[in-house]
Amino acid sequence: MIDNWLYMAGVVHAYQRQLPIEQDVVSDFYLPSGKVYLQYWGSDSGPIDNKTVETTRALYQQHDLPLIEVFPEEIEQLDSILPKKLKPFGIKAY
Repeated sequence: MIDNWLYMAGVVHAYQRQLPIEQDVVSDFYLPSGKVYLQYWGSDSGPIDNKTVETTRALYQQHDLPLIEVFPEEIEQLDSILPKKLKPFGIKAY
């Protein structure tokens, strides 16, 4: 749903992008115009466990990688939440 939303909003993005760190961590999306990663903390089988979220979030912070987070409870409201989350990075959705 996020991929489709970004596409329809005209936001250039890469899907399943390896983070530029030694650890094997893949971000859900990379938005090059804002130089920011977007991580969805859910999967087809439900929310991701808190330990995984905290460990992954810590890696972003340790390496000063900007991160936009989308949570499972927000997935049905992408039209209202994503523009607000993109704006601080200078990304405008059409």
